[in-house]
Amino acid sequence: MSNRDELIAAITEWTAHAVQAEIDRSGMTKVAVSDETGIPYPTLNRKLAAKTEFSFRELLLLAEALNVEPSTFTPPAFERHRTEVQLEHRPAA
Repeated sequence: MSNRDELIAAITEWTAHAVQAEIDRSGMTKVAVSDETGIPYPTLNRKLAAKTEFSFRELLLLAEALNVEPSTFTPPAFERHRTEVQLEHRPAA
């Protein structure tokens, strides 16, 4: 496995654990989360087991259902100083 593949696997696993932790913290069942988000239960289970990656859309739906900020599911490997990102993505005047 290449370093890149290892990084992707680690990010997938980190995200799955973060989502599971928020589900546990919320007191919701996985069935309730599946119903609330529209993510099919087997798909949710597969992604929580880190067998496949969550999409951005799914992470947004999960954040809304679990009443957390979407950034809760942002792996540390993706974090940068927010001001740098805001400056880079500011529309041209």
